[in-house]
Amino acid sequence: MKNLLRFFSCLVVLLGMCFTVLPQDAHAEFPEHPVGFVVMDQDGDVDGAIYKEWRSVVKWAYHFPYYKITDDGTAQKLVTDAVRGGAKVEQATMAALAEKAKVDVLVLVRVYELDEEMVSSWALADDHDTYVRVRASADMFVYKKDGEKFLKKKLRERHLYDMGNVTHPEETIKWELSKLVNTMEGRPIIGA
Repeated sequence: MKNLLRFFSCLVVLLGMCFTVLPQDAHAEFPEHPVGFVVMDQDGDVDGAIYKEWRSVVKWAYHFPYYKITDDGTAQKLVTDAVRGGAKVEQATMAALAEKAKVDVLVLVRVYELDEEMVSSWALADDHDTYVRVRASADMFVYKKDGEKFLKKKLRERHLYDMGNVTHPEETIKWELSKLVNTMEGRPIIGA
């Protein structure tokens, strides 16, 4: 009994030392850089699921703990108002908008066309098959405050696919956006 009491008293002393000597919480000091992700949909086909998928691609390149995508809508409002007001999207404009929105990285996807439709081949050939006509048209811009870097990509794709072999337009834009942000960060291109 005496040994058991001695064991428990040693255990209590060790636990007490753990709570008093060891640090209670660990903090790592990482500089957090805000990222503004803006989608301007002029076609009306970008829904929440597509936006979320494209946002995840941006998150792959600009991820926690160093970066955080802002969700307050400031960047969206500033960029949308400026572009609709006639501002040309170029490096100086993106730098000014990033400064106003208080973000270190600003990513803009401006969608003009995001469509797919089934087409019968009776007008195209004699095989009477059904094809899918896909149109993806978007401009993508990335500005990074560190080093004053600016990249842009104009995507204009129109393809006719076999029925079971379709690359959807939102997927095309997603992977082109991935290439753009990974090029900006000097990372390997996924799928290249």
